[in-house]
Amino acid sequence: MRKSLMLAALAASTASIGSAYAADPTVIAEPEPAEFVKTCDVYGVGFFYIPGTETCLRLSGYVRYDIGVGKNLGSDVDGDGLGDTYYKRARFALKTDARSQTELGELRAYAQINFDRDTNGSIWNYNTFGSPVADNLYINHVYMQLGGFRVGMTDSVFTTLTDYAGNVINDWLLGYGPFRTNQISYTYTGGNGFAATVALEQGAGGYTIDNYVPHVVGGVSLTQGWGRAMAVAAYDSVNEVWAGKARVDVKVTDMVTLWAMAGYKSDKNVPNYYGNWEGSWAVWGGGTAKVNEKTSLNMQLAYDAGKEFVAVANVSREVVPGFYVTPELVYTSKIGYIANGKGSVGGFLRFERDF
Repeated sequence: MRKSLMLAALAASTASIGSAYAADPTVIAEPEPAEFVKTCDVYGVGFFYIPGTETCLRLSGYVRYDIGVGKNLGSDVDGDGLGDTYYKRARFALKTDARSQTELGELRAYAQINFDRDTNGSIWNYNTFGSPVADNLYINHVYMQLGGFRVGMTDSVFTTLTDYAGNVINDWLLGYGPFRTNQISYTYTGGNGFAATVALEQGAGGYTIDNYVPHVVGGVSLTQGWGRAMAVAAYDSVNEVWAGKARVDVKVTDMVTLWAMAGYKSDKNVPNYYGNWEGSWAVWGGGTAKVNEKTSLNMQLAYDAGKEFVAVANVSREVVPGFYVTPELVYTSKIGYIANGKGSVGGFLRFERDF
């Protein structure tokens, strides 16, 4: 009898469990579909779609190490322009570039942040802290662009429209225009390589506008198979003066490019945000010759009405993909803040890893 009762209880329990499973079946959740990062080749190499959006993003930058020697490229630790020891800078630059297509054209947001470790010197630093070395963190570029309309902070159109001053590293020793400034600009791109730009700029330092009248910049360019021609003019509203530049680049062969640029400002005796060379006029020239796919020779000559003279030459070598070594030789003369205006030779060496 006990055996029968135990068998009956066991059968009842089994039936109860079976009915419970039948009433509440176990449901296994389906895994969420994985979103893989997709490349975006619309805007060039390195862009990828931000998952779940139509925006393409590119992360890039470089790590750089610079060494300068000589009175015109060494570290000016005493503030006398004599470059008494090595100048050195280690930099990490981070760039972000986000783009998408809209009914009003391409929408872009671009930024570059620089992290610098400098040998202190009055010629080189963005900020001086009165010590032999300085750490600097600063925004180099940050702007938004919709079609041809741009707003933000970047180098002045007076400088960028004429493509700076050659492919040498120390191209700025004889000034050819200002760099970072807040601006609002519009660029019209037409057919046959024609483009025109107008910009309202805030200036920087002692040239920052002090009322509601901005600096005004305008320029045009023409790009053809033979090369490019550019011209730009700017009005400094703080000092009520103007300056202009014109440049021509000529593609001599597939391996050699030559360029020449001239600048003029309205009053040589009045400070000018845009015409920051000595005297009323200045000229620049140079070229690039490709030795092979990995090596190029670059040169720049510059002279102004104040008899300032600069000659720069370098060899840029891509040792392996993405890693560049560039030794450079610089001669300066009559530049007041370098070697008390005397002739001086300096050397420069740059190591850079782009990514």
